Amino acid sequence: MLSYEQKRKRASDIFDQGREPVINCIVQQDIKIEVIEERLNVLEAHFHLDSHNSSLPPSSDGLNHYPKNSRKKSKRSSGGQKGHDGTTLKRSSTPDTVIVHTVNKCSRCGCSLKRVESSYNDKRQVIDIPRIETTVTEHQAETKSCPHCGEVTQASFPEYVTKAVQYGINLKTISVYLRQYQLLSSKRTIEAIKDLFACTVGEGTLFNWSTELSKHLEEPYNSIKEHVIESKVINVDETGIACDKKLNWLHVASTPDATFFASHSKRGSIAMNDIGILPSYKGIAVHDMWASYFKYNFKHGICNAHIIRELTYAYEEFKQGWAQKLKELLLKSHLYVERCRKRGKSALNSHKLRQTQESYGKLIRKGLRKNPWVRGSPHKRGRVKQSKVRNLLDRLRDHRASVLAFLYDFNIPFTNNLAERDLRMTKVKLKISGCFRSDIAADVYCRTRSYLSTTRKNGIAAFDAISNTFNGQPFIFKPNYAE
Repeated sequence: MLSYEQKRKRASDIFDQGREPVINCIVQQDIKIEVIEERLNVLEAHFHLDSHNSSLPPSSDGLNHYPKNSRKKSKRSSGGQKGHDGTTLKRSSTPDTVIVHTVNKCSRCGCSLKRVESSYNDKRQVIDIPRIETTVTEHQAETKSCPHCGEVTQASFPEYVTKAVQYGINLKTISVYLRQYQLLSSKRTIEAIKDLFACTVGEGTLFNWSTELSKHLEEPYNSIKEHVIESKVINVDETGIACDKKLNWLHVASTPDATFFASHSKRGSIAMNDIGILPSYKGIAVHDMWASYFKYNFKHGICNAHIIRELTYAYEEFKQGWAQKLKELLLKSHLYVERCRKRGKSALNSHKLRQTQESYGKLIRKGLRKNPWVRGSPHKRGRVKQSKVRNLLDRLRDHRASVLAFLYDFNIPFTNNLAERDLRMTKVKLKISGCFRSDIAADVYCRTRSYLSTTRKNGIAAFDAISNTFNGQPFIFKPNYAE
């Protein structure tokens, strides 16, 4: 870096050379300043990214950063609304145990009341569970010799009793429930089993039980996949997972009554082809505009929650007025569609649809005029990097029908929240339990979570779903394709 005197001498030398060198120097300095200001604006805008204006998760916002809430405050008061069914405790008409607290003497004069009958018993009930203890059931198979022919015959043990000493189905169910559904780590699951039931289970045994359940779920898992392929509308998404010290991807395809998970080392079309759902799918898939999805022939619906966050970013950081107006147009259109759906309508009238499309097109054209395409130098090869706002505009222009798909068919959701909610617990698992140690563990997780998420959507408790599977009666998803 030059000192002040060196800079002054250089400026003086340029000035002595005449008018033209001075002009060239000023122009070059202006160009450098513009480049630096542009880079500074980009860096400052990137610094302001958070969960309310990008796809960053809320956990990345930090403890001292509270992003703006895009939800508008309603006129309703907080708490349960009028007509809401409460969930308070209900008194049982057949209590298991009744304890009568007697009155032996008068509280005023001390007279004995032992022989006086009670005129009224005030009742209060306490709902609790008894102390949990393990029980040992011994099975004995008789062995008898025939007095006529001498043949020795032994009684048969139940099918589930295969070893001299083994754990029962209920203990296996609770262990797998804690490990695969409540997402405790192996060590914490073992600790919980020991504290609750005074029973020690090994980490290998716990993994074997999860693997055993996964083997029983092959038919339910395939039936879920078949249902997703035949569904009219699905939500698809993917998220990164740590598996065997490398980055893998968890792919999900969801419907309101089924969830299908699959793990793969790739994120794009290679993984999607190997999983086998999207190449065969012919309905409408809602996603977040990941480029790989557009390689398939199904119809597309775009997650407008992502679009709204990007529009918020364009408005707040780059003062793009068209972005705020487009955001308001999408949100108002969504509310209008919801009102129409409640009234029993299945589509917008042609006038309202045409009006919304024209407003959308005008705002996109306005944005394109404000953010023109940057042309590169004819002497340089390769594509010129465009601004983030321009890239957003190009996507909104090229995929207009997919962005507005919720207007054409009310069965198409406005956002991709269904798939994102199904993926959310996987991120929770990675935070509280760590990575998957092997591809086998990831596959076991995918099959088990697909099954438990699907049973939960169909009103079956996770504990019952696991127990029924260990008993040889898993829930087989049999959708009605005619609906």
